[in-house]
Amino acid sequence: MDDIIPDLVRDTNLSSPTLDKVPVTILSGYLGAGKTTLLNYILTYAHNKKIAVLLNDFGEGSAVESSIAWSEKDGNLFEEWIELRNGCLCCSLKDASVRAIENLMKRKGKFDYILIETSGLADPGPVASLFWLDEDLCSQICLDGIVTVLDSKYCLPHLMKSTGDEMSEYERQVLLADVLIVNKTDLISDSEKSEVVQRIRDINNSARLIETNYCK
Repeated sequence: MDDIIPDLVRDTNLSSPTLDKVPVTILSGYLGAGKTTLLNYILTYAHNKKIAVLLNDFGEGSAVESSIAWSEKDGNLFEEWIELRNGCLCCSLKDASVRAIENLMKRKGKFDYILIETSGLADPGPVASLFWLDEDLCSQICLDGIVTVLDSKYCLPHLMKSTGDEMSEYERQVLLADVLIVNKTDLISDSEKSEVVQRIRDINNSARLIETNYCK
């Protein structure tokens, strides 16, 4: 039986005016939180969806067996896509830019969902803003949500680093999320987990919160 992974993809059978657009989810989280583990599940799970995944970088243990080759020539980025056994498409990029997404949309019809991974320190806000600042892009895709993965064992100190009115990148990742995956809860006590969840809820009390071990 396949492992169950968090439901990050909406039910496309629901009636919606945006169904003619390709939905996009932004995945954020600090290094070591479990993003790669979650991506590996998505890229190998038999979910019957063709998901195009823009990876910030392939790390060791990636579900993709072959490396992605990319190079720059005359200022142009050449992307090589790999199609995986479950129908997903993968590409490794330096960053998620408008041009990268526009190039991806030339393959429209070969996938029905886009997942964008941001780097560990990245604020997902600027990536999300691409979807309403570029009119042509907005006509083809829609932002379905932001998912942030947190390491429950080590995240609390990072969530206490804000000074004055200025939030840390870690807190911004929590604040902007629609779904919060609190990972590695098997490594902490119930009291520690309660403290972590309370701090997360102090920052964002409206996002869906999922407690996981190994992002399951």
